[in-house]
Amino acid sequence: MFSRTLRVGLLIGLSGVGCWKVEAGNDLNKNGKVDPYEDPAVPVEQRVENLLSQMTLEEKTCQLATLYGYGRVLKDKLPTPGWKKEIWKDGIANIDEQLNGIPELGPNSKRDYRSQVEKINPLVWPPANHAKALNEIQEWFKTQTRLGIPVDFTDEGIRGCNHYRTTAFPSQQGIGATWNRDLVRKVGEVTGKEARALGYTHIYSPVLDLARDPRWGRVVECYSEDPYLVWELGAVQSKALRDCGLGSTG
Repeated sequence: MFSRTLRVGLLIGLSGVGCWKVEAGNDLNKNGKVDPYEDPAVPVEQRVENLLSQMTLEEKTCQLATLYGYGRVLKDKLPTPGWKKEIWKDGIANIDEQLNGIPELGPNSKRDYRSQVEKINPLVWPPANHAKALNEIQEWFKTQTRLGIPVDFTDEGIRGCNHYRTTAFPSQQGIGATWNRDLVRKVGEVTGKEARALGYTHIYSPVLDLARDPRWGRVVECYSEDPYLVWELGAVQSKALRDCGLGSTG
């Protein structure tokens, strides 16, 4: 299962989805030559096998892990020399919601939320600042890690891109109750365009689980208990996100 999951992830990445934009001539592992995994002209399956053959067990394990972004687990907005001593020193699968601008301001803070957030962290807005920051982080992973494997920048995206200035939609369960494919497509398009503008590369949406047990803490993130409805709306949402150049969990 470990091997299959890792292969699927690398296969998707090397196919050119999301963060993986490997150009001809890139020497990601800094060995003075172009290896098969660095060459976009080589069939994807061969590139995956070549990359796997060069990876250590620790590197493979890290490609199955999520690093929660700044303000949650990650303490840095941008790369620091200390990153060379962290578990992600030679790569990590993804950083989730880096710089989404949603810190804990405390109960006594003023309610002018936007100005407070931007004062604390000017990298979160405007979108050009946010995308530039993610590009700088990406450059670190491509140039400072052993094999130069890019990182995926993910966003939950269950009810719109999760950022304090983006559009907030109803829960996926609420959207599912409309039975409206065109509405779901529009939600996907807005989510995708806003996420791309901020530099995110992958959206954790749509959720395709069935809402069969209300005791489950994330049941509100499901479209429905009905498999047909979940399939129909999930396919529309996933296509809308992919049409914006994003990876999608659907």
